[in-house]
Amino acid sequence: MNHRTTIGAGALLLAVALTGCSSSDDDGEVSNKPTPATSRSASSTAAEEPKRDTDKAALEEAVRTYTRALFSGDESGYDTLSARCKKIMAKASWTAMAKDARQQYGEQKATGVKVDQLSGDLARVSYGAGRIPQFEREGQPWAREGGAWRWDACPSSG
Repeated sequence: MNHRTTIGAGALLLAVALTGCSSSDDDGEVSNKPTPATSRSASSTAAEEPKRDTDKAALEEAVRTYTRALFSGDESGYDTLSARCKKIMAKASWTAMAKDARQQYGEQKATGVKVDQLSGDLARVSYGAGRIPQFEREGQPWAREGGAWRWDACPSSG
């Protein structure tokens, strides 16, 4: 494979990794959309506030870690993917994509991280990567697995 083909393939993989795709509700697969919380009493809601703040802070840090790894060429960033995404994207593909991202854009940090929705182990987050307009993401899905937040915006496999 020549260098131009490698860069083109890497750019395509990078676009997939930064796209906010998720499986749909009508294809029989489980949706990545968080379900709204049910009504609760004021006292139970107040008691859950510290946990929610902790969950939100952990999620925001996971977004920063994912973005930093993606744009630094760090192959360990593969560990920030959900189990579902790992079934779709091999580690070698992640590593090639991350190295390509670093070469094309340099190291970047997550910017404007905002948790849009957080319900149980599912969330939607909006954020950017540095000042690169094409990497502004809105409502990107994240899933908590084994107590850690994982990037879950991979395209559905169906």
